[in-house]
Amino acid sequence: MRKALLGCAALLLLVTIAGLGALALLARRLNTAELRQSFLAQARAAIGADVAVKTMDVSLLSGVTLTGISVENPAPFPGRLLTAERFVLRYRLLPLLTGRVEVERLALEKPALGLAMDARGSFNYERLGGPARRTPASATSAAPATALHVVLKQLSVTEGSVVMTDHSGSRLLAIDGADFRSAFEVAGGIARGSGEARVATVDLASLLFVRALRSPIEMSRESVRLAPVRGRVAGGDVTGDVTVHLKDGFRYVANLEVKGADVRTLLAEAKSTAGVSGTLRAKASFEGRGGMATMKGRGEATVDRCRVEHAAALALLADVLKVPELKSPDFEECRVEFVQSGSRLTTPAVSLRGQALRLTGRGSVNLDTYGLDYDMRLALAPKLLAKVTRPELRSAFQDGGDGFSSIDFRLFGTTLDPRTDLVSRVGKAAATSAAKGQLDRLFKKK
Repeated sequence: MRKALLGCAALLLLVTIAGLGALALLARRLNTAELRQSFLAQARAAIGADVAVKTMDVSLLSGVTLTGISVENPAPFPGRLLTAERFVLRYRLLPLLTGRVEVERLALEKPALGLAMDARGSFNYERLGGPARRTPASATSAAPATALHVVLKQLSVTEGSVVMTDHSGSRLLAIDGADFRSAFEVAGGIARGSGEARVATVDLASLLFVRALRSPIEMSRESVRLAPVRGRVAGGDVTGDVTVHLKDGFRYVANLEVKGADVRTLLAEAKSTAGVSGTLRAKASFEGRGGMATMKGRGEATVDRCRVEHAAALALLADVLKVPELKSPDFEECRVEFVQSGSRLTTPAVSLRGQALRLTGRGSVNLDTYGLDYDMRLALAPKLLAKVTRPELRSAFQDGGDGFSSIDFRLFGTTLDPRTDLVSRVGKAAATSAAKGQLDRLFKKK
């Protein structure tokens, strides 16, 4: 009996050694040029675009490592959709026996994603995928396969970057220094996941820069939600939430609030020549499917201790009224409400208020052409009105009953070359004043 047991043990040991040897041989054969070409061919067919890797290491027992990955854009988009320094997949084989796919690690290192949009607003990634394949009749009539339970213990992206451009090549969005950590699970056809995202810099069309962005993240098969979002903008704080809907096409919704941002820094980062200083607080909500044409939004912004310098519209008023102080006035508060629909930005309320000057109105600006169309009211306190020395100019102002004298005018043209009908209004007021004077003298003579 003892010899039989020893013989069985020896046989079992030989089978185990042979099995391990076979697995090792198979593992070695996995890292072949033929397998690499087969893998790339299947990836190209599945994605519908050219895929290349520099090195590929496949282990049956532990996983896959790819380096030097690149995915070309699907036709007709030029260039590359994605590059990455390294892709790592680590899994466990044993849980497969119980219908459970257990992934220890899925990592993408230094990915660079290029999102491009054509003239019709369609993105390059929407063209991914091979030709649709018909499901065989036998497959449709067969009983559905048992759904696997997929557990992804660690999903990570490190040092990622994203650039989004429109059909003209103009940059709409750039993200640098993106790090992402998450755990993911699919059970019963329902996907759930959570994690944390951190981004060093978010560049919105080279106009607004958000830094040190961080947020918890929740993912499902239908959406990705970041909330609460926290970051820094021009020395101030930005908070809010962002939801990206994936079902029935890409769509985003964002709610943001800014407090304590330095306006001069904001304008300098946007390379704007406008000379405005003060502290910004603002609330806004936006939604869209891509570039400016799809965007809708609304909100309000207030600049405390607002000072305006080198503004073309104020310089125009100063020249018409011959009051140099209008070029660089100090305001206690500058406030605007806005509604955006594509490239049209409507401002139902504009209010710049100071001790000596008030400028209010409503109108719209085209963000593509910078065209202006505003109805405005200029109100001057007595001290500033006294600097309007020409009688025909002073007569154009009406007493507002609040200690200010005001005049209505229209502002049009562009933000760089504004125009106004103030001169014609002053002319009409002067003509009316002159006619009234003539009548007064005529009746006095009688």
